[in-house]
Formats: sequence, C-alpha cells, structure tokens
Amino acid sequence: MSRWFSFSSLCLSSLTFISCGNGLSPFASDTDPCSLITSAEAERALGEPAREGQRTDATTCVFKSTRDSANAVTVQVDETPGKDRRAGFNKDRLRRDSVLVAGLGDGAIRIDSPPSLSRLTFLNGDNLVTVMVSSIHASNLSDSVMTIGKSAAERYGAAVVASRIPPPPPVASTDAATADLQTGSRSLLRTSPVTVTQTRTVGETDSTGPTKSSTIDTGALVGTWQAHALQGTTKHNYLLVIGQNQSWMLSSLTQFDGVLDAESGRWSLDRANTFKGQSWKGTYVTGKPDSFVTTGSLHSTWKKLEGDQPPSKIPAELWNLRNNTTSVPVFQLKSVDRALVGVWESTGTYAGGPATFVWTIKASAATDLFIMDQTRGTVVTKGGIVQLQPTQKRQRTLGIVAMQEGGFTTSDGKTSLRWTRHTPQQETPQPL
Repeated sequence: MSRWFSFSSLCLSSLTFISCGNGLSPFASDTDPCSLITSAEAERALGEPAREGQRTDATTCVFKSTRDSANAVTVQVDETPGKDRRAGFNKDRLRRDSVLVAGLGDGAIRIDSPPSLSRLTFLNGDNLVTVMVSSIHASNLSDSVMTIGKSAAERYGAAVVASRIPPPPPVASTDAATADLQTGSRSLLRTSPVTVTQTRTVGETDSTGPTKSSTIDTGALVGTWQAHALQGTTKHNYLLVIGQNQSWMLSSLTQFDGVLDAESGRWSLDRANTFKGQSWKGTYVTGKPDSFVTTGSLHSTWKKLEGDQPPSKIPAELWNLRNNTTSVPVFQLKSVDRALVGVWESTGTYAGGPATFVWTIKASAATDLFIMDQTRGTVVTKGGIVQLQPTQKRQRTLGIVAMQEGGFTTSDGKTSLRWTRHTPQQETPQPL
C-alpha cells in the first residue's frame, strides 16, 4: 500500500529503526561473517575510516566507524541446519519497500531506508547473508551496499553476474533538530530524522459493509473522528480532525508489544506481534536520569516523560485511545536495568514521513513501542465522490464511500475504515 496507509499500517539519527526480518536469536554458523568483507571496503562504504570487524555473536560482524560508532557496516550469516529460511526471504520480497536484485546468489533483495540505512540480503542455497550499511553522514548508501554486498557474495561463493543496480525508492527526508546528529529537509512535520524500515499495513475492520452513498453533505464531516484496526496483535488507532474550511489532519498511532532484556549496556527486544516473532538488539548508555542513548537496531537519544506527562507531539485524544496494558506475558526470566524503566520519547521519520516514537519500559520487562505519524490534506469532490485528498501527491486518496448513523466509512480501494465521532476517554495511569 502507499504511505497513505503506510502511515496507518520498523536505523535512527535521532531515532533509526532497523527491521531485520529474521530475528536475532542465536544461529549456528560455520562461516566467519568478518571474513566476507574487509575494513577497507567498509571504509569506502561509510566514506570514513573504519575499524576491523568485530564479532558480536556467532553470526554477526560489525565494522564500526572510528569517528562515530553509530555508523557501521554489519554482516550477518544464517546457516542454521534444518531451518527454512526461504519462507522468511520470500516474505521480505513481498514488502512494499523491497527492491529485487537480479544476478546475485539464488535471489537477492535490497531495502533502502533513507537517509541512514540500506541493507542487502541474498540467498545462497539454503543460507542467507545480509549486509547493512548504516550512516547518518554518507550518501548513496544503496550503491555502497550493492558494491560491498557483491564482494561478500563472491567471497561466500554465491553466483554474481553483472546487473543494473536498482535505484532507491523516493522517500521524504526531515528537518535537522540537532545539528551534530541529524541532516535533512522539511517534510510534513518538523522533526528529527528517524527511518523505520518496516512497512505498515492496516488489516480489515469489522465494518458491516455499508451501502455507497451518492450524496454526502461535506459540512456533516466537520469535527473529530476516531477509528481503529487490528492486524494480528498490532494495534492501530486513528484520529481525524476535519475543519470548517474542509482541511483535515489524520494522526495514526501504531502499538507494538514486546519483552525487553536490558542490562550491562546491552538490550534486546523480542516482539510478540509479528509472524514467528521478531527481535531487535543493540547497546545502550545511561548518563543523566532523564535520558539515555541506544545503538544497534535503534540509534536514538530518548527523553524521559515524567509522571503522568503526556508525549509532547502526540495529540492527547489519540494517546488516550491506546491500549495502556502491555499484552505480552513474561514467561521467561528477563532483566531490565532500572535506569531504563519509564516512558521515553523521541522523534524522526517512519515509512518516509515524520513520526513521533514513545517507548514504555516496565520493570516486569514488558514493553510497548508506539509510533505516531500525521498526514494533512483537504476534502474534495471528484466524480461525485467525496474524497480526503492528501497534500503530498504520492500518498493515496481516501474516498468516503458511505455515511452511517454517527459516522462514515472510507476506503482507499484496498482497506476500509469505519469512523465514529470521537468520544473523549479518561487517561488512566498504569504502574511501571
């Protein structure tokens, strides 16, 4: 789907989120991932000096910049015996943001997440190799990951033939809120760059299928509306505000549940609401009591929200629609650094547009990650159909296909949402 419901459907400068698809549980591997590229190749990919590769586990090698450890080339090798990797690889091939690469191994895809990440994954027999280039300074990351990925494939013994490098898909960039961490240009919101690689989609709602209406009074649309959808266990809440001048703003809030393990400067987050589970991991540094920094799957500086303080960039009406109780039972023993317990906020980009991130971390190890983004536009009538037309042309227009008592139904041709008048909800603080 387009970003119209990519925003409603996860590499960070202020926040960069890498969604790696295969999870991060330990794999058996006979190949040293550090042997597939050289530090000189990593330097050329990053455009700055790089250290020799270091194994972070049996399957992963990281070549970090000597200037900024957040900039790095990562190589992952998955050779686990008896594991079906093709199913996961084929699932990634169907992602909206994936680019098929011909002539590399038994199949290859590239996923670009401007401005700070590009990753290439190729299949060789039953094994998967992933190469990621992450940098907030380097340009042409897609070209760099193709070049270094080809070298890795040749050393791995995969077939490599000359092929055209697919161009990266166009993605909007954002403002620089902190000069030493971010670069970018203006988009819909004024936030710091974050790139999240996961494409979001919205599942079908429980709409009873209202009859299409040929005449709609646009004046009746003025007000604040809410809708929700559930995709698996991933929750989506929406808030739509339509003004008297027929301008509108739609805010979407996606909630991911998981279990966090964080101690001694290392963290891992096991997501419970994805197919076969999905994990992210990295390092963290605590300093001041009201902030901490994460690297790895999340490169971010997080600011703590004190007490009942709501997020600064999420509409209160939308924030109060969320499910405030983490739905993940903690069956295994997990440890969480007490310095990380609390509610934290950061900003950046998601699915090509500006977004706000809120991370709730509980002492029980249960955690929620919330992603909020916004789209603006105007109400127009075309061909007798009232439409919510976004300002950015690359986003899909929603048609108002029916009016019901107390609301209406929208459709983008693939997904329908049923909207009702917003009902204020009382915020109930939850214990951490």
